Amino acid sequence: MTSTTFEIARTPEEVFAYLTDVSNLPSWQSGVHSATLDGELRAGARFVESRHMLGRELRTTIEIEGYDPPQLFALRAVDSPVPFRVHHELEPSGGGTRLTVTGEGDAGLLPGFAAGIMAKRAEKQFRKDFERLKRLLES
Repeated sequence: MTSTTFEIARTPEEVFAYLTDVSNLPSWQSGVHSATLDGELRAGARFVESRHMLGRELRTTIEIEGYDPPQLFALRAVDSPVPFRVHHELEPSGGGTRLTVTGEGDAGLLPGFAAGIMAKRAEKQFRKDFERLKRLLES
């Protein structure tokens, strides 16, 4: 499990609106080419993202497990070679937002040493993606 916190100089409502608009994913998450929401944005809704990972193109269906604007956005992969969950918690901080993101995945489906390598790589990329999100929101 990985957890990281960012201070973003935008209101929780602004951060939440950008974060939960899945069409924005390609602009801040590495490897994502597209994301399409199937229906209304709410708990239980699903979206499909296409990303380049592990040397190939993957389509993953992601379910929104928690949706409480502008405080909580929680996701889980429904069909993915590496099952994962991501929990975004937003709270006011000064004039901006404190965004705490917790991600957990199970690289155990990969062979021995590859699981450890993938876990370290994913954690590093996870932080970089949210640093990019912060830069985009503050620019």
